[in-house]
Amino acid sequence: MESFAKLILSLASLAWPLLFAILIFIFSEPLKKLIESAKGRKFTIKVAGNELTMEEVSEQQRIILSDLQQKLVEIEKRIGQAANLTESSIKFSSPRGQRILWVDDQPKNISLFVATLEERGTRIDTALSTAEGVDKFESTQYDIVISDMGRPESDRAGIDLAVKIRKLNPTVPFFIYCGGWAARNLKKEALDAGVTTITASGTTLLSAISLADGG
Repeated sequence: MESFAKLILSLASLAWPLLFAILIFIFSEPLKKLIESAKGRKFTIKVAGNELTMEEVSEQQRIILSDLQQKLVEIEKRIGQAANLTESSIKFSSPRGQRILWVDDQPKNISLFVATLEERGTRIDTALSTAEGVDKFESTQYDIVISDMGRPESDRAGIDLAVKIRKLNPTVPFFIYCGGWAARNLKKEALDAGVTTITASGTTLLSAISLADGG
């Protein structure tokens, strides 16, 4: 029963990121038409403080929807395993305000995620380098730290940042959101450095944030 409870907790933590992704899926066709129309006019839109071209918005949407499809397959399997649990066993988490430090030298690439979290009531501070990230962490109290992996300063900059953050705070949740190769091949090195979670999946990242929020 305890394992089933953990399973349901993990499913519940996916509730709000899945809802966000499902809404994108529902409105994907109208968005696609709008994007295609805007491409020809070279429109840009501002998302989470970044100016994005329609091509950039389209690519981020594609990544989110692709990730959603993979996660839905995993969830279907989990639901099948937990089919004997009653509906009353499920408790969905409620979003709460957080303050997150997100270190990424290409902030445009995370614009949709930042905007989603800010809509949820989360405050996001961004930094472009390890040095800037450490400076901000030392001057402000953060609930979560997120980093990419490779930056011009180092192809393992996310791990380098984790080592520095752990010297300042050994318990703050630290997530690395990176490409698939780094998530697979640098996982052990990242975990050994004190990283809480390393993933190439946006849905997994949002779920991890929800769990760190007490959900």
